[in-house]
Amino acid sequence: MKEFVRFAKLSAIPDGAGRLKLIGGVPVFVGRIRDKLYGFVAVCPHKFYVMCDRKFIDGKLVCPGHGEVFDIESGAPSKGFSREPLRKLSVKIEEGIVYVEKPEKQVLEWIVSSTSE
Repeated sequence: MKEFVRFAKLSAIPDGAGRLKLIGGVPVFVGRIRDKLYGFVAVCPHKFYVMCDRKFIDGKLVCPGHGEVFDIESGAPSKGFSREPLRKLSVKIEEGIVYVEKPEKQVLEWIVSSTSE
């Protein structure tokens, strides 16, 4: 069963923008496009750079390391550096508050083991 944690007030994520937070040691990004919210583990699966909200442009997340571009709706990469999409997380809104799926413990283990190689 998915566990959700409070992320932000809905008003703190205007249309066309996003926010980044650490949840359980995992960088999590929530972006808003056309009033839909999308959540991801904010780590590039190519070289494990942490994505940042300042690199959210025209509905795309841009990796600050190699410039891979990920689609906000699907998480799919488009430049060919990454063979994997971003890991999606469920998002819900209750009474003006955005909640995001808490990343599983294995996600933090994946990040730590991949960056220490």
